[in-house]
Amino acid sequence: MITTSGPTSEKPARNHPWTPDDSTDTNGSDNSIPMAYLTLDHQLQPLAPCPNSKESMAVFEQHCKMAQEYMKVQTEIALLLQRKQELVAELDQDEKDQQNTSRLVQEHKKLLDENKSLSTYYQQCKKQLEVIRSQQQKRQGTS
Repeated sequence: MITTSGPTSEKPARNHPWTPDDSTDTNGSDNSIPMAYLTLDHQLQPLAPCPNSKESMAVFEQHCKMAQEYMKVQTEIALLLQRKQELVAELDQDEKDQQNTSRLVQEHKKLLDENKSLSTYYQQCKKQLEVIRSQQQKRQGTS
């Protein structure tokens, strides 16, 4: 807030933040208030400018621009944090999928080994059956 010594025609500066209800112009003709200003915490909102002081108006406009940049950065931070959460969740899911895939690969290998073992056992049983049938045919042929 800019103050001067001695008599002045300027309105006295208020020590409360400028609010949308105030009728003070931001630049002499435009009564619009930046959205960033409205969304700032009360402590971060600029004090109302002295409308007759170019320096006060310039400081206020600079503060509003900084508020817009601040809100832009805060929004970007929020979006990045959200994206981080999405990526962490995706990573967790990928790790679960990888563990599941590893388990399935091990199970597949075990089943292949079991299949090989059973196939070998089947072939052995088949040979034994042929031997037994051959022996039975010989006995029947000799009797």
